[in-house]
Formats: sequence, structure tokens, C-alpha cells
Amino acid sequence: MKYRFQDHLELTVETNGRSSFDSYFRNEYERIDATSRIDGEPRCRIRLEIVGEIPTDLPASAVVRKVRFKKLFTFEYAIVGHGTTDAIVYFKDHPVRRVYVTAVGVFVQAQVLEPVMYLSLLNQGIFLMHSAGVSKDGRAKVFPAYGGTGKTTTCMSLLGRGYDFLGDDLLLVDPTAKTVFAYPRPLHLFTYNVRNLQGAKVPALTAFAIYFKNVLRFFLERILRTEFLISTRIHADEVLPDLRISEPVDLDQIVFLKKDGDHETIDLTSDDAIQEHARNIVDSADLNVSLFEILDNAEQAEEIRATEVQVAATMLRNANSFAYLNTRKVDLEQIPDHIEQLAAAAIDPGATS
Repeated sequence: MKYRFQDHLELTVETNGRSSFDSYFRNEYERIDATSRIDGEPRCRIRLEIVGEIPTDLPASAVVRKVRFKKLFTFEYAIVGHGTTDAIVYFKDHPVRRVYVTAVGVFVQAQVLEPVMYLSLLNQGIFLMHSAGVSKDGRAKVFPAYGGTGKTTTCMSLLGRGYDFLGDDLLLVDPTAKTVFAYPRPLHLFTYNVRNLQGAKVPALTAFAIYFKNVLRFFLERILRTEFLISTRIHADEVLPDLRISEPVDLDQIVFLKKDGDHETIDLTSDDAIQEHARNIVDSADLNVSLFEILDNAEQAEEIRATEVQVAATMLRNANSFAYLNTRKVDLEQIPDHIEQLAAAAIDPGATS
């Protein structure tokens, strides 16, 4: 299977007859592929191959890892050409895939594949941004944040106000072109989402699965003494039937979601301020944490971090406004109003936010 991420990247997934992996990645990426505007050859290509054994004839520059994940499973993979425009990921099949493919698929995707995608795109000046986003009238509002800060809830609250869907966890942003592209992969829902998704209805079976996994998470954390996040995946259009996926749109407002402090609209006329807030966005990026664990090279990590900050700073310079919103201080129904007030404060510094 091949999946296109606009003109930026082409992903080939070769599962060698392992149909459960085919289903997993189709569910994750087919909507992104279907909404991509393709005008030419991709800037970079990545191939994921599920294999019985990791090849032994790899180049010396390959990254080969054997990882004990969450004290439960041991996974093996190799990466050839990381950071280039033509990378290959080999992942050794795991027997738990036959019982519950998501347990393996999540690791492959979040801990290996998407960090490799992140680096290849970053080196092309494209930010695979840890952010939710919506659009209206050709203008995007994006919400970078650390996990569990309210990206999905914020996104869903705006969809009920006539906005189109860009994504709830990752977005493709071209900072130089000032363009945001939709990344409509499944929502990752937890128990708090069942109560907090404004205007959405979570199907009963999905809600049952969410609560069951929460109980499972509770026992796993106490038995293994390590933190688990076990989400349930469902597409946004399954909980919001009238959902519209956004076309590529202009970057307008960036609102960084946080759990403490005050709401604040930031004046970005100072380069020092831009660098500071760019670092905050990069620190919340999520995929770079997994990437640095893969590379296990402090010098490489420092070089990548410098590129990340540069790309994020370009994005801030080209946005019309940047602000912080404490989601813990806002009633769910009032989130859209606060976001509009923060945008108004950027135009009129005397406006109340």
C-alpha cells in the first residue's frame, strides 16, 4: 500500500501478507491520502516493511534497535537512511499481532515510523506538528500542546461553530508557504473525552471499549509500575456525521494549550521572544522524544533541535497571532469565545483576553 502526504512524502507499507497490519495502517492513513493534493513527485519517500527477521546485510549507517517496551513486549527494528529523502524501516513481526494488532501497530507507528517521517519532513522544512487544528474561510487555527492538555476537546468545541477539521493530534505545516494541511487520522479517545466532546456522540460500543481499556490500564500500571496510555481509535466523522475535512489553508492563529498559568496573547516583534516560544512548541512536539531515543546520539539531537527551533520560529513569524490558553481555567462551552478574544487581543492589545 502507498499513502501520500500531500507532495511532501510518500509512505509505502509492505506487510508481506500480514493482513492485520494492512488494516491497521489503512485505518490510520487512508483519509490523509484521500485528502492530499498531489501535483508532482513527493519530496521524500519512506518504506515500512514488516519482516520475519531483520536483514543482516544492512549498511554501517543503519540504526538497529531491540527495545523492551513498557515491560511487556520486546520489539526489533532497523532504519536505513534516516533523515534522508529515501528511508527504509524494517520491523520484525511480533506474535501479539495475531491477537491484538493495535498493541504492535501503535509502537511501530508512534515510536518508529512517524519519528522517521518527522525527521525527513523537518529536513525539507515541513513541520509534522503535535497539534490539533480547525479552519474557517481559508484560515487555520492550530493548537500545539503537550499530551492530555485538551487538543481534541478544543478542536471538537470549534467544529460545532462551523469550522472544518484539520486534525486533533498531528498537522502538516509548511511554515515558509504559511500553509496548514489536514492530517485526519483517527481520534485517540480516553474516558474524559466521552464526557467532554462538545456536540459529538461517542457510540455505546466505543464508550464501553474506552472504559474497559481504562480499567486495564489501571491494573497494568500497578502490576508493572509504569505509565500506560491506552486510547480507543475512532474517526472524527463517526462521532460528528456532518464533519467537513479542511482543504489546505493559510496559517492564521496559533494557540498553545497549557494546564497552568494565565491566558496570554504574545507580542512577537522581538526575535528573542520568537525563539523562546518556538522552543516551547518544539518541547511539546512528542515525536522528537521518540526520535532522539532511536538515534541515541546527543550531537545529532542537538543539530536536529536547532533545525526544529528554526522551522518553528519561521512558523511563528508567519502566523497572524500567537497566544497561550489555560484549558483548565475555561468552561468547555466557552473555549471558542476565549480563542476569538485572544485573536482580537493581538489586533488590539487593549482587548480583554
